[in-house]
Amino acid sequence: MKVKVLYFSSIRDRVKKREELLEIPDDATVSYLTGILKQLYPGISEVIDRVMIAVNEEYVNAETKLKEGDIIAIIPPVSGG
Repeated sequence: MKVKVLYFSSIRDRVKKREELLEIPDDATVSYLTGILKQLYPGISEVIDRVMIAVNEEYVNAETKLKEGDIIAIIPPVSGG
């Protein structure tokens, strides 16, 4: 199945793109997707386990099952004061 992945902030800077379509297995979870992203983009490995993930504009956990056409937002932690 195909899903759309949106990258924000420091993740976007590291992968050098705002979004992309990825082909993943039909039974894939968010955890599976983050594993694939670590393989595709080794530069995000130290950050990807601390990101917030939203699927179709709702925050989800690592075990959430993905569906065809889902839009996944990868949102890194932000600091500020």
